Amino acid sequence: MKPKIFLSISLLLLSALSLLSAKPKEPAWLSDYRAVYPDTAYIAQKATADKAERARTEAVAQIARYFKTSVSANLKTSMKSVASGETVSEETTVENDVSLSSDVSLFAVETTEPYYLKKEKKWHCVAFIERAKAWEQYQPTVEGAKTEFYSMKKNADEESDPFEKCALLSKAWESGKVLLEKLEYARILDAKKEAAYEDDRKTASGMPGEIAKEKEKCTVYISVSGDYGSNVSSALAKTLSRNGLKIAKNESEASYIASAAIEDNAVGSEPVSIYPSLEFKIESKAGKTVCSSEVKMESKTVSYTLDNARKKAYPILASELDKAVSEELNKKFK
Repeated sequence: MKPKIFLSISLLLLSALSLLSAKPKEPAWLSDYRAVYPDTAYIAQKATADKAERARTEAVAQIARYFKTSVSANLKTSMKSVASGETVSEETTVENDVSLSSDVSLFAVETTEPYYLKKEKKWHCVAFIERAKAWEQYQPTVEGAKTEFYSMKKNADEESDPFEKCALLSKAWESGKVLLEKLEYARILDAKKEAAYEDDRKTASGMPGEIAKEKEKCTVYISVSGDYGSNVSSALAKTLSRNGLKIAKNESEASYIASAAIEDNAVGSEPVSIYPSLEFKIESKAGKTVCSSEVKMESKTVSYTLDNARKKAYPILASELDKAVSEELNKKFK
């Protein structure tokens, strides 16, 4: 009986030694991770590093970079042409204005167990997102952005005053850009599911056209009292035009009146010191103030005549007015 016992023990020892010396089986994703995580069902990125955790971190970072690059590129491409009524106009300013509002927040990300490839002396790891699972988690974010956008657009649609409507549409457009960003993110996750939001994408993308159409109704007549050499009135016309408002030649043709009342605040005579200031406002024909600003020159302008003092000071006053009015209009038409 002893020889049989010794033979059994020997076989067991040999089997154990064989298991200890056998190489661990390479994971299937090591040679072709796209086959294991096909693009139809997954978003996956593979990374290598000197340490296991570094390989895992880099794989996740690659997915983040993939999302951010793809979303930004797709947004710029989709916003090159913006529908305005029945026409399509090139809106390069809009294209430059659209970008990711924040860093990509990843979710539903999983990783493989890092694997050490001895011949390379490197750790390998794959980070992946299962599209179906990610869509379930992300859809509420899209719905939230959609609800906020339409709420702001509804406020704008209910406004009758063109100037105020432009301001509200501009705010809705800011919300619309967020929605477009979320939709681009959603399209990367699952293009078929995102396709259900095509009408919402078109509505958000069409906001610049709506704003431009409403600005066409904002014809402004300029009235400046106390000007010198048309410095202020000329500068004001350029400022308003640059911000998309139409300048009317006659008050009867205008929907709004942009007025500026200038005071010299003169002190002394020969020489005279002036501290020009002005009050600016845009009013509707009904008397509603839709924009206002006040400009004061802190430094005095000194000359032996009031005329020469104005000649020096008013171009500076006009420049300050341009800054102040532009700032106020930017707040409304951001």
